[in-house]
Amino acid sequence: MSGLYRVKALLLLATLLAVSCIPVVCASPKTADSSLLYIADAYYADLDGDSSADDIKILVQFALRDLEPTRVDINLWVTLPSGTTYAFRVSVYKAPSDSTLNIDCINMACESGWYDVKMLASILGLGRGRVSVEDAFSFDPPTGGGPGLPTVSAYF
Repeated sequence: MSGLYRVKALLLLATLLAVSCIPVVCASPKTADSSLLYIADAYYADLDGDSSADDIKILVQFALRDLEPTRVDINLWVTLPSGTTYAFRVSVYKAPSDSTLNIDCINMACESGWYDVKMLASILGLGRGRVSVEDAFSFDPPTGGGPGLPTVSAYF
């Protein structure tokens, strides 16, 4: 019986060694140079004509060169000085290779202090899976705020 026990033990050891030698691949998104897509500017203004500079304009620059993605998903977070964060997504289908996406955030600049805009974009349909791009921008609008609930619109 001890011979059979040794054979089983050796088989178990060989199996464990073989399994531990199998390479493991961790899936992680590919990241791209942020010059492909970045926040060119963010500032406050009176975008809705209510006589109050309580709106935020975010300009996202598309510099995709000869790339032709099928879709670009842009996740944005605008964090107010109080820590309140507004999150939203803009999806662009058949994105222009060199253009500026205007994003109007109406009635969002309602506090004094520094505002942070963070972007995480996914560029899809390049034939090599999803490519991620990150960027951030900070600015300081004036004090005070205007009427209305925050809303977002995006256009080229």
